[in-house]
Amino acid sequence: MYDVIIIGAGISGTTLARELSRYKLKVMVLEKEYDVATEATMANSAIIHSGHDPKPGTLKAKFNILGNRMYQKMSEELDIPYLPCGGMVVATTKEEQDNLLLLYKRGLENGLLPEEITFLSREDILVRETNISDMVMSGLDLPTTAVTFPWEAAIANLENAMDNGVELLLETEVTSISKTDSFIVNTNHGAFKSKVVVNASGVYADIVNNMFQPTEFTIRARRGEYYVLDKDVYEINSVIYPVPSTKGKGVIITPQFHGNVLIGPTSKFVDIKDISRTTPQGLEYIKNLAKRSVKNIPYHKVIRSFAGGRATSSTGDFVINDINKTGFINIGGIESPGLTAAPAIAVYVTENLVAKHVELVKNENYNPRRRKVLRISELSQDELSTLVKKDSSFGKIICRCEKITEGEVIDSINRNCGARSIVGVKNRVRAGAGRCQGGFCQTEVIRILSRELKVDKMNVNYQKEGSYILKSRTKGE
Repeated sequence: MYDVIIIGAGISGTTLARELSRYKLKVMVLEKEYDVATEATMANSAIIHSGHDPKPGTLKAKFNILGNRMYQKMSEELDIPYLPCGGMVVATTKEEQDNLLLLYKRGLENGLLPEEITFLSREDILVRETNISDMVMSGLDLPTTAVTFPWEAAIANLENAMDNGVELLLETEVTSISKTDSFIVNTNHGAFKSKVVVNASGVYADIVNNMFQPTEFTIRARRGEYYVLDKDVYEINSVIYPVPSTKGKGVIITPQFHGNVLIGPTSKFVDIKDISRTTPQGLEYIKNLAKRSVKNIPYHKVIRSFAGGRATSSTGDFVINDINKTGFINIGGIESPGLTAAPAIAVYVTENLVAKHVELVKNENYNPRRRKVLRISELSQDELSTLVKKDSSFGKIICRCEKITEGEVIDSINRNCGARSIVGVKNRVRAGAGRCQGGFCQTEVIRILSRELKVDKMNVNYQKEGSYILKSRTKGE
């Protein structure tokens, strides 16, 4: 019998798992995919939003600012990349300038302090952003905006949760849910009993909800497409937003922690099966809208394009509830600013919903800190020399673009919530995330995964079960 079963290992499920691990509870996370954070959490803008945009009085507005103010501490404890770059909303027409005033008032109503949202002239903007478009007339400064890596945040939260006793089952799809004295969660790997069930299943949240008790919200998948620029080829110092519309925050230009720049997204409702598909039309749309905010984008330096999904609720807001106080808890419709809001939602759900059904007793052995990730790019020459003397694998570069060593890859595999695939390694240590997109390091990553997981190289997966890279043996093998 579990105290809490969480369905879904995206940013919502993993931050909740970590929060619950502060208490003496038996917690299980069920994830139908091969790894954690592979869907909506895998492909979004990676922004810790300030809280300027959500409609006042909504759950989005409430948890955005609360979550924003938790991220730096969480990132320090979990050793997650965090770039406090600030942001600005830029106006290119008189109508958009008028809307900046409305956005300013909204930000203050949501809880931003006066110094956390201020007006910028074109001259102010040019001091910070030399590549700003000639169309930009003025803007709003949002200094509490930051950037992280959503999949690393989810992985780190779940690793820390597992270090503190939470269990994880991957490739485990829920097929039905019922309740008598306790919940019975049936899956392709058997049935599990629990006092509380939390539905954090992203774009599938309405489907999972309806397994227990149909309610009036539905989820639609909204696709967002992006470009990724190579590192250090385009100078952008802040997250640059256009004035938002009914479709969302618009095409955003976002600096990344490691020096890349992200441009996007689009915003289009699609069938779930098409959610990760890029399109010529979508990528052209990004180009047309991005040039209103910035100029001189070197599209010949694009190293990747991708698409990801957002779970848009029919309510227009996050869905956070305990259905009829039964202990079946929904965390649904977690689109932007869901990444930002996740740690605050986790606290709220734990203290206000889960606590109604199980007793929260502090776990005196709880450790909020994840074991530090060894990143050789952050070490001094003396520190690196000392490390290599202890473990020579940290002296062998296997990813030239990102300067990742064999030791870093080995460590990413052997942690709790460790990598089991080529993409899993990439998501944890960035081997394959650089200019050549794995052209040089992929064979080395396969070799290391084969050895560490004790599987044949032919059976090393790219991303999910059966996604093999190697098709047959050469005479050299």
